[in-house]
Amino acid sequence: MIQRFATTASGEPGSGTLVCQCYDNKTKFSRIHAQYPLKFIPTRGHADRLAVVYMISYGGGIVSGDRFTIDIDILPNAILLLMTQGNTKVFKDRLQQRQWMTLLAQKLTPSFLSSADPTSSPSEPKLEDTSIQTISAKISSGGTFLNLPDPVTSFSSSSFTSRQLFHLEDDTAQLVLLDWFTSGRHTRGENWAFNYYASRIDIRVKRRLVIKDHMVLEDDKTDKNETSYAAKLRPYTCFATLIIIASQRPQDGPPSSLYDSIQGILAKAEEMRMYPHAMKEQRDLLWSVSPFLEQRGVLVRIAGMTTEMVRDFVKLECLGEGLKAIVGNGMFGKILM
Repeated sequence: MIQRFATTASGEPGSGTLVCQCYDNKTKFSRIHAQYPLKFIPTRGHADRLAVVYMISYGGGIVSGDRFTIDIDILPNAILLLMTQGNTKVFKDRLQQRQWMTLLAQKLTPSFLSSADPTSSPSEPKLEDTSIQTISAKISSGGTFLNLPDPVTSFSSSSFTSRQLFHLEDDTAQLVLLDWFTSGRHTRGENWAFNYYASRIDIRVKRRLVIKDHMVLEDDKTDKNETSYAAKLRPYTCFATLIIIASQRPQDGPPSSLYDSIQGILAKAEEMRMYPHAMKEQRDLLWSVSPFLEQRGVLVRIAGMTTEMVRDFVKLECLGEGLKAIVGNGMFGKILM
């Protein structure tokens, strides 16, 4: 008789689990699981204690109504770099089609099996009808999570909600998070034409909430020519939020490389404050910085005329040598290509 082993894998579509563990100064995946349409592609990280994985979807993007739920556990001293292969595309809503199919099913269902009125019209779309991606990550002592995806590009008439929750176990855990999005497909004439976009970021250090960042863009349908929020965002076509939390600087020893990146960002911000006239003409890229956790954490907001401007500023001016020291020269060139 063949004995079947029990599995702890979730059968929910779009669910995924990553567990990273450090063995002999090498980070390995002790668990990696993804349910269709989600897929993980691990690749080799040549730097010490570095594991690398790409997150993609079989549909080439996020289809209307998709639900992605990713749970990540980074065990002590492990380092995980999470990336995507190209922009995360959000396809247009198909709410009317799904409502029509639901209504058709109700009409074909015998009345004694259906409590719904088949003559009633479909209800208005709710938040639950949008595509939702949720990432929950726990970073243990000495662990580092580098979440550096390509930007989200929402197609015209699409809806998307991003939820990201991070729990850093103590002051030795580190996090780099890039959350960014573009105005749409410029080659198709789309510019801030999506119906709904929401991003929520919650970060806790030792169970204390240190970052609670919520942002919503929603079209109120008052103007048929353009979305109600478009005028507030133009002429910029790409917005980003970069969050860096470095480990606490030891009393006897060098600071972490991410701590050096933070200090470089703060120095640039101070230079901009001291010499505002020198920066006045640089309107193609706007940015601001907010330090926290006694300056071992920083939140940077960026707006750029092009995606490439934002990418280069984040990669070269903000992260730079601090990130390169963790991932190595070869992998640094592959990040945010």
